[in-house]
Amino acid sequence: MSLERLLGTWDISMRHVALPEPVVGRQRYEQVLDGAFVMLHWTYDHPDFPNAIAFLEPSAFHYFDVRGISRVFDLQIDDLGWSMIRRDPDFWQRSSATFVGANKMQGVGENSHDGGITWVHDFTMTWARPG
Repeated sequence: MSLERLLGTWDISMRHVALPEPVVGRQRYEQVLDGAFVMLHWTYDHPDFPNAIAFLEPSAFHYFDVRGISRVFDLQIDDLGWSMIRRDPDFWQRSSATFVGANKMQGVGENSHDGGITWVHDFTMTWARPG
């Protein structure tokens, strides 16, 4: 499965465990460097969630945000959706999404502070192409 399925602009709505209200924003995926990578521009309409960019290749997701944080996730994508995981000494993160037709995705995120033994729900997210 190619990353091309992600290309374009998506409205996002996230339900995070730390907040009672949904957090909304946008993601824009575009091919860069002659199609070698897909670049993700990520903005939230909430002050507690950082704007970010990411560079995607078929097996990795390279994340950078305005706080100066960078993370690398292992990425898998196929016709059903995508999943990614980061195994790091401070904490592990994983998320996945399922494609719902051509214009929607639904996903979840979790984290682990014990090396992946116990996972804790972090968020649910919906992506929808505007229009």
